[in-house]
Parts: sequence; C-alpha cells; structure tokens
Amino acid sequence: HLYLDLNGGIGNFYIRDGTTTRFTFDDAGHFTATGDINSNSDIKLKTNIKTLSNSLDKVLNMRGVEYDRIDMNGKHQIGVIAQEVEEIVPELVSDNDGTKTVSYGNITALLIEAIKEQNKEINILKEEIKLLKIK
Repeated sequence: HLYLDLNGGIGNFYIRDGTTTRFTFDDAGHFTATGDINSNSDIKLKTNIKTLSNSLDKVLNMRGVEYDRIDMNGKHQIGVIAQEVEEIVPELVSDNDGTKTVSYGNITALLIEAIKEQNKEINILKEEIKLLKIK
C-alpha cells in the first residue's frame, strides 16, 4: 500500500503536465481529470463473452436513491445502495476494506441491454396496435 495524506483543509494533490493540471485529487475526496476517464475494454482482454440476459428485470429490481453522505458533511447526492445492487448483480459490487463500492460505469452495459429488451417489447406492441386498427 502507498498512502498520501492530504490533511483536510490544507489543499489538493495535483498531477501536472508542465504547467497544465491534468488530475486533481482534492482533500474532500473528489477526483477531476481534464480528459476522459477510460477503462480497458479491448476484446483481446476478454474471454467467454456472452450478451447479458434478463437485464430489464435486473434494472427494474434496482433502486435509485437520493441521500446525504455522512462522510462528506451531509452532501446531498443520488446513486444506489451497494448492498442492494449486490443482491441483484454482484458483479457490479466490490469490497474496499469493509466498505462496499459500486462500479457505476459498468451499470451502462446492463442499461443498454435493458433498453434493447424494452424496445423489442415496444415494437411487438406497435405491431399488435397496427393489427387491431386493421380489424
């Protein structure tokens, strides 16, 4: 492990390219990057690839919440509860020294497939409506 103490209220930790700040870690726990934040997703890094199934059911069982963060002076935020997500899609949750974390970016894959499932249902209903109008 490597720790860097920022002692609250003293200031931020910056990573610069010359005089241009590229990354900022502030003493409140926020991270800012001047560019995109990416995750490796190349097919060459993956095996046993399968399209997600029952995504809509999983999304419908998830709960979006608003809350006040205890560790951020009560800052009001929105998100999910890791323990609830873990019951539905455990692949989205990790344990960080006893505190659950959610891989919010990876929820996107679930949402993509859920939208496709909904679109399929919508198209079926549109066809049924057309048939009813013909009769």
